[in-house]
Amino acid sequence: MQHIKVLLVDDSGFMRLLIKDMLAIEPSIEILDVALDGKEAFEKTKLLNPDVILLDLVMQNYDGLYALQKIMKEVPKPIIVLSGASEMHPEKVFEAMNAGAFDFVAKPGKISRFRDIQHLLIHKIKAAGKVNTERLVYTQNINNYPHTFEEHTPYKIIVIGASTGGTAAIETILKNIPCNLPIPILIVQHIPSDFGYSFADRLSRESPFEVKIPKHEEPLYDQGVYLAPSSSNLKLKEENHGEMIRFLYSEETYPNFNFPSINMPMISAAEIFQEKSMGVLLTGMGTDGKDGLREIYHRGGFTIAQSKESSVVFGMPKAAIEEGVVREVVHLNDIPAYIINLF
Repeated sequence: MQHIKVLLVDDSGFMRLLIKDMLAIEPSIEILDVALDGKEAFEKTKLLNPDVILLDLVMQNYDGLYALQKIMKEVPKPIIVLSGASEMHPEKVFEAMNAGAFDFVAKPGKISRFRDIQHLLIHKIKAAGKVNTERLVYTQNINNYPHTFEEHTPYKIIVIGASTGGTAAIETILKNIPCNLPIPILIVQHIPSDFGYSFADRLSRESPFEVKIPKHEEPLYDQGVYLAPSSSNLKLKEENHGEMIRFLYSEETYPNFNFPSINMPMISAAEIFQEKSMGVLLTGMGTDGKDGLREIYHRGGFTIAQSKESSVVFGMPKAAIEEGVVREVVHLNDIPAYIINLF
């Protein structure tokens, strides 16, 4: 059994006791030490060499971002942001993810709800304990200059699915896709419901595209870039023999993952666009997206999986590759150019 040594960073004594108590049920996890601010977290990381760091973002003096940036630059470690910052500073969470944080878990608003995240937190700590730290920080180039596209494109939609490590990976792709891409992109990122609109806003600022969360029954437009809502599953519906495609919110569930499911929009896109559909499955835990890629693959569309060496967590891409439904495995930094070469 792997033994995972954790450095717990939080300036609240009560919160440190609560988190320690929550993790005590898992014998493979040991709280190695605690730190009260970002500076102490950095110093203790160098001294104690923990396997995983649980990091609050909002602290007095030196905050969590200070620690994260220093640690990832000098002594990279898997860092799970455990913070209530989502309620007031969602942008800080995305800064943390882009600086190399492994994942994020939101502290519940009420102390009575903390046990709700106990098993999720343990699951993420175990996954973080296995990660290769070299995969946590992306080198992001930017190249979104216009490209000459043929009038009749071989593909009519791109559906991108991601989970752990996906926020930074998606930014990398959008920053390097030509700004005049003539077909829609639908992005499905496993993300807490409070973060959806903030993530869409960030992508709109950091890329040449206006990224929006579509409303129920909203039409799908060419050149639109959409982020699936994280409080419902999303599917595409064809009307008038393909003259209109609409987004539909659905409470239908899948065994792999829900709200948002990657499988649902990929499957519905494949049913509508057939061989003109493209699916891209990025870094993430679990197997969501495998069934969606299978549907695209068997209907003649093109399927891409992110490579192991560029994935923070290789779970989702690996599941699809082992299923035999991936046409090409591509390094994250090469995915934008690879997509454009297909046109």
